Amino acid sequence: MGLENFSRFLEPFAIKATLFMVGNDFKHKVNHAAIRSMLAQGHEIANHTLTHAQGFRLLSPEGKETEIAGMEDICQQVIGQRPGGFRSPGWNIGDDALPILKRRGYKYDSSIYPTALMPALKFLHWVSMSSRSGGDRTTLGKLGYMCAPTKPYRTGLRSLAVKGRDGIIEFPLTVTPLLRLPFFATFLLATGFGLFERSYRALKTRQLPIHFMFHLSDFVEYGHPDLVDQVPHEGGIYVPQALRTPLEQKLNLFRKVLDTLAGDYTFRTLADWADGGEISA
Repeated sequence: MGLENFSRFLEPFAIKATLFMVGNDFKHKVNHAAIRSMLAQGHEIANHTLTHAQGFRLLSPEGKETEIAGMEDICQQVIGQRPGGFRSPGWNIGDDALPILKRRGYKYDSSIYPTALMPALKFLHWVSMSSRSGGDRTTLGKLGYMCAPTKPYRTGLRSLAVKGRDGIIEFPLTVTPLLRLPFFATFLLATGFGLFERSYRALKTRQLPIHFMFHLSDFVEYGHPDLVDQVPHEGGIYVPQALRTPLEQKLNLFRKVLDTLAGDYTFRTLADWADGGEISA
């Protein structure tokens, strides 16, 4: 349902997107037609781990490789190709994933979220996930990543957050200049279009590239009777804005966003961006 809605939403803008997908979703044959359709339309399929392991950063190197390789294998089986890009669930990655990605031939990673709000977001996630296990309560990777470069760059061999020559390309999630505030669709739902416009002007004025992200939940109508049980009702559990906002309201807001971006920017997948030779070292 979400993939089909996302596909229809992108069509008028002729956008080819990068889809970070979870391997376990490939195990259900009912999903295969939608996944293959997205690939046939020119969208990129990238790796978001096998099980959406929120505590990915805390896994052993062997555990990390199992998550990465497991998604690769089932992706190969279903669509006939391996992914060339990776994003950790919750941007929750550590530097020991870098040599794994490098050795397995990945073009790029996109797990760095260099926002100044990281300490607050980490704390809020820890509190809101109080009923979950330790790994599920962690998010956003190492605290030092909040100071990582904000434009795409090539890493070194030791750290995902430091520029170098011999690592892989890192596509950090875009944040605003100076204050490094979040700048992506799900955050927009909570803050409104006014903050988006001010943030966008600051990015545009500095001629900065934009890596704009949606979650699949942004394109699902959670008020549908079949999905009511997917909205948490436990006390103390934070319910994301995307699960509380009607789908048409979300789509109307996102259309305004893409109309704004389309006036100044060209859209492309992360794989195409990586191949474009415009990454700083």
